[in-house]
Amino acid sequence: MRQDAWTQPEDDLLAKTVIANIRSNKTQLTAFQEVGRELNRTAAACGFRWNSALRHNYRNEIKAAKEERMNNKTNTKIRNTNTNTNTAMKEDINYMTEIDKAIDALNNLRLEFLNMQETIRMQTNKINELKIEISDGRKERPIASEDLDTLIKIIHRAEQLGFPKNIEHKEEPAI
Repeated sequence: MRQDAWTQPEDDLLAKTVIANIRSNKTQLTAFQEVGRELNRTAAACGFRWNSALRHNYRNEIKAAKEERMNNKTNTKIRNTNTNTNTAMKEDINYMTEIDKAIDALNNLRLEFLNMQETIRMQTNKINELKIEISDGRKERPIASEDLDTLIKIIHRAEQLGFPKNIEHKEEPAI
């Protein structure tokens, strides 16, 4: 007998674990890994043993486990549907409140946008009017009358103080 031969308790553990995983919608690979850790064997060795020696002996159990898994899925869906109905209704109410808030926010943005459009339209018209006035030459540049008045006062005061009238001004050459 081989030193690494499978014993009946090891075969039973492998079969029991694989069928339990099928029933609970887990993979057979997960079962092979679990059994491999427990028996100090590789998952590949467990998979090989299951597929080559044990699986055909457990066809009825595998079929029953798959049917049980399907029934559990159906029952879970029905339970979840019933349980979730009240939750869904509450969520619908919350969604409606959030939708109402979003609609209000969008309406406010729309009004703000329309106000901005009107302001832009008015400013654009004003710019266009100024461009026309400038191009027609109708718009005169404001004369700095205050500055002119101040300059005249300075010259008048300089004359009063005896500032010489005939000052020779020499232009310096531009560099």
